[in-house]
Order: sequence, then structure tokens, then C-alpha cells
Amino acid sequence: MDDLLSKLALQIDNASNRNDVAALTLALEEIDRINRSELSPIAQASLDFYAANANAGIRQAKKEHNDWAWFQPTLESEMYHLRSALKPIASLSLSEIRTDLKPRITTNLANAFNHVGRFVEAIELWDQAASELPQFSMAIGNKALAIFWYAKYIENKTTQILFLKKSRELFFQAVSVGVEDHAKQHMEGWLKHLDSLANWLEISPPSPAYRAGRSKAEKNYRKWCVRQRLVLNFANDLSQDYVSLNDELTLPPITLSTQEKELLPTPYAIFNQLKQEYVSVRYMIFEAINEQHSPLHFADKGVILYDALDYRCYRLWIERLKMAFLSAHAILDKVAYLVNEYWKLAMPVRSINFNSIWFSEMRPNLKIRSQFATSNNWPLRGLFSLSRDFYYQSKSDRAVDPDAKVLHDIRNHIAHKYLRVHDDLLYNAAGDRDRNGQDLSFPVSEAELIEQTIKLLKLVRSALIYTSAAIAHEEAQKTSGLSSEFIGTMPIWSVDDRYRL
Repeated sequence: MDDLLSKLALQIDNASNRNDVAALTLALEEIDRINRSELSPIAQASLDFYAANANAGIRQAKKEHNDWAWFQPTLESEMYHLRSALKPIASLSLSEIRTDLKPRITTNLANAFNHVGRFVEAIELWDQAASELPQFSMAIGNKALAIFWYAKYIENKTTQILFLKKSRELFFQAVSVGVEDHAKQHMEGWLKHLDSLANWLEISPPSPAYRAGRSKAEKNYRKWCVRQRLVLNFANDLSQDYVSLNDELTLPPITLSTQEKELLPTPYAIFNQLKQEYVSVRYMIFEAINEQHSPLHFADKGVILYDALDYRCYRLWIERLKMAFLSAHAILDKVAYLVNEYWKLAMPVRSINFNSIWFSEMRPNLKIRSQFATSNNWPLRGLFSLSRDFYYQSKSDRAVDPDAKVLHDIRNHIAHKYLRVHDDLLYNAAGDRDRNGQDLSFPVSEAELIEQTIKLLKLVRSALIYTSAAIAHEEAQKTSGLSSEFIGTMPIWSVDDRYRL
């Protein structure tokens, strides 16, 4: 198998250098024919990595690598294979793999995410690559550029300066470590540009405002939120070393014409509700996880249940986690309502969901709405790409995430059938799914349910950030040709915690 993998790698590299689409397509077909059932995790990861590289080569040959089209099947296939490549080696260390395969996969996936506007997820992936290989300069430099563009959508000047200063530091670090020849001049150019904006060595912006918490419980909760990257605050993507952060994410100023009758645009009210639901779900998840190893809750006592001999977990914290999962998933469809309202799509309310909002024609045609098709709104494309992570019934429209069906099935069984949660150590829930299917019930382990719920919540956070940034982009374009003397301002007051009715 090692010889075959080496041959495939060489074949794909040579075909990519020649821009030979036919040879790259043949390599993909050869990869598809390989039986993976007896391959080692590293070999499985390598195969998917090579498949991703072949797709990248096809994009390069067809000059799609700079394409801003919303639908990019080859790029989606590349992202799918990179994610698939990470799965079998997720728990392996660099010393166990004995090559830099894992950080290379992670960096390539981050690059692809960033290209389609998913800079939040990209930054986390670059951080993972750099944590395993601290001198991996391409991950550092690419993150620096993403942070620079991210700063464009940040209204708070202090936070924006934090981002630009960090971008400069990362470019300097990447160039100092040494980058590949094709990227060196590019990164040096960005470093020079940033140095022309300010003397960053003399600028020390204050850390973002935070609420440390009065009680030990609150302090632990807020630290957990920061560490998990779950705070609705741009600064949480910059560093996880803050003591705590406030949930400061809001919509940017929205410009109205004098003919509009609303005193406060509806998107603000919708976003308020989405934020409140998000932070409530986040705390429910934290509370449930913390209760996992606590004694049986009094609400569970005295409840007569029969032993199914399958190490099932019947606990209040499990049910709280299930409810949090459903609530988090529901926020995504509500994001679609906000998109419908702000972009004035006039889509019938009953037809709106996070998957349908983008299309004027649904499956199998999937025609992007005219309001979006020619847009250069980077975070809006990121929001669209995020919607592609979810499972669709149509086999011709594969989700970009290989785990998409797991999220779909968990949600479907919590809401309509029943989800079985089993002890991590005593029951192989994944094996049960593979052997017996999951028509009526869907078995998961405790750890899997926690992992998938946090993963979903992170997607929701990203969706809220992309929504805010996408509206900031639209507002900047809307006002770019207007003189400031023609724009009046109306302050919006935040609600004081003491008066949350």
C-alpha cells in the first residue's frame, strides 16, 4: 500500500504541474476504486489528502482557484476530502504520524474555508496546525491575512486595532521563520503595507472589556466560553487567553431612506432574539456537561425504568443537552428569516429555512437568487457555504461535511423519533449504527452527543458573525457614494442588565 500511495502522490503532483485535468481525473477514479476497509488510519487520511490535492489541481488547471462563483463543486469536493482526511487521524499526535501530514491537511482546509468566506472556522484550523507545528509558517502567514480582512468588518475601533496589530505580528513571524518562495514576496508586501499604516511597536490597545464574574460558577462558565471559542465577540477568534469576554456582537448601523417608516429596523429585533437564544443554549450546554459527573439529580429519582441491558444513560443532563441541541439548530433557520428581511427577498414565511433562503429554484436545479449571484460579499458567501455543511435528502447534492448526516440524524431522532445515549466505555454506539441501522432509534455515546452539540453551537456562532459582517459589507457599499451631510444618525441604546424586563 505504501508503494501505491507514493505512486499516487507523484502522479497527482506531476499532473498538477502540467495542469493535466484528464490525468487528475484518472487519479481520482483510481482512489475511488481502492478498498479502504483494511487500511490504517494514516493511509486512509493520505488517500483523502491526495484526492483533495487532485481536486485542487483541477481547480488550478481550470483557473477556478480565483473564482468567486457561489457554487464551486470542485472546491466543495476538495473541502469534503480534507475533512474526511482529518477524521481517522484526529486523535493522533505528530510523533505518531511521523510526518507533517496532519498540519498540512488542516492548513489546506483552513485555506479553502477562508476562500469561501468562512474565516472564523479557518482561523481555528490554522491555530490547530500551528499548535502542532509552531514553525509552520504558511499557517501563520495565511492566518495573518485572514485577520487583516476580518478587521474590515469590525466596527469597534479598539478591537479593530487589536486585529491589525496581531496581523502585523503574524506576518512578521511568518517571514522571520521563512515561507515558501511563491508566498514570500506576497507576505513581505502585506507586512510593508501594515507598517505604512502605523508604528505598531508603539501601539498598545487595551484588552477588550470583559465580565470576570462574581461567583466561582460564573467565572468557570465564562472561562469555558472563551476556551471553547463560543463568545459572541470578534476578539474570541483572536485569542483564547482572555479571562473572559462580553457578548458584544451586534449588527452594524443600518441606513434607511426617509421614505421608510420604521424607527428601528426589524433586523435589530431579530438579532436580539437570536443572541438571547444563543447565550441561553450555550449555558444549558455548559450546565449539562458539568452535571455529567455529579450525583443523580433529585428530578431523576423515583422514576421507574426497565434495564434494556445496553448501558443506556437516563439522566436529566442528557435531556438538557438534547433540548439545547434542538434549540441551537433552530437558530439557523431564524438566521434565514433575518436574511430574508434585510435583503428584502420577499420569500414566503412558510418556505424559509437556512437551506432554502439562497435559492430562487430548489432541488434539483438549485439556482442562486439574483440578489446574491453577483455579490462580492465575502462573509455572505461564508454564510452560504456554512449552510452547505448540512445534510440534504438529494444524493446529487452532497453536503460539504462528511459528518453532516450525523448532525441531521441526531436532530431528527431527538425531534421525531428517539435518540439513545449510551455509556462511552461500555457500549459501542457507532458500531451499533453501522451494524443495525437507525430507522426508529439512533444510538450515540455521551461523548459524541457533547461533541456534536458543541460543534453545532460553533456553527451557529459563526453564522451570527457572518451575518453581522455581511450586513456591514452591504452598509459600507450602500453609503460609499453618499455624502455624510445627507446621512443623519439616530442612536440606539443598549438595554441595561438592571432593566431586562
